[in-house]
Amino acid sequence: MLREDFYHRQTKNYRIWTFKEWLRGFFLGIVSLLIILGLAYALRSGSSHQFVHFLTQQSFPFEAILLEGAPGYSQPERSRLDLVRHQGAAVSMFLLTGVNISDPRTFFLSYFSPPPQGPVWLGWAYNPDDPEFEGPILEPIDPQIPENNESLNPPPPEPAGRKEVVVGIYNTHNSESYAGNGGPDRLQGENGDIVTVGATLKKALEQKGVGVVHDKKIHDAVDFMKSYSESVKTATQLIKDYPSIKILLDIHRDGLPPGFPKSTITVNDRKICKVLVVIGKKNPHWEKNEALAKELMAIGETKYPGLFKPNISYAADARYNQHLSEGGLLLEFGSQHNTLDEANGAAEAVAEVLAEWLKGK
Repeated sequence: MLREDFYHRQTKNYRIWTFKEWLRGFFLGIVSLLIILGLAYALRSGSSHQFVHFLTQQSFPFEAILLEGAPGYSQPERSRLDLVRHQGAAVSMFLLTGVNISDPRTFFLSYFSPPPQGPVWLGWAYNPDDPEFEGPILEPIDPQIPENNESLNPPPPEPAGRKEVVVGIYNTHNSESYAGNGGPDRLQGENGDIVTVGATLKKALEQKGVGVVHDKKIHDAVDFMKSYSESVKTATQLIKDYPSIKILLDIHRDGLPPGFPKSTITVNDRKICKVLVVIGKKNPHWEKNEALAKELMAIGETKYPGLFKPNISYAADARYNQHLSEGGLLLEFGSQHNTLDEANGAAEAVAEVLAEWLKGK
């Protein structure tokens, strides 16, 4: 009798899962396994930043998967669990097909340019030549100088009194703009706010006696995903025209998912955006680019604490045209959530940092 009563209580407390529940559990298990394997692969290949950034975009709550089916958890958290399932489907789609539903660019070309690394990376392979999976370096790293020491491509004559050009500026994604004041975050086919930021940087450097050139050629009007195939031509020409360039800057703004807060610091009662340094490791002298970045960041931390984000963003399978110069850097001034004024303020601060670094060279 006692045994029967005990068994009766046990069957009441612990019911057997239905086929539908087993199927759901199996699906969630497969999703979890794919995520774990994808993350392990990302860490092993040295390109985990993109994968973690994708999961951050999805705000993926792993704890909800682990607690699925726990007594008392499902019903009060029903809406949250529904969100988890939708996010799980998004992650599964990304891992299986390379399509990131938060990034419409991945709906195209994901199947047409598969990289050798496998399906985990399809979502970032927008174009084999740009920039995550760029082809072999065809351009010479160092300028070829004839035996008579005369440059093969002499720079254009400088106007009287003009300083020697030591900083080159261009914008791969010219259409990028700032929506912090309610405007568009991109001006398709036009020079957007980010080009204005480059112009502000140039003007501030010139006021400090630094020779600067800023090329405003548009690179992303025809095909955004081939922007680097176009900007590499501009960057190469800048190096050829001005071999005195010590720092070659590609000016961008970051792109964050909706809901992410913008980052700012206050300088002299003025809010300015933070600056992220991006370095592509797929070039023979990325460590020299990195050394320059760290020197600039150290100066920035002394003059304007917090101006530069503390961690450099590395891309293992990209070069971002940085193979062309030992002073090649990609700087991202805030994100689309910032305002143009905040980005211009940061450009003026960065100009001071660059000017101080150049004094010692």
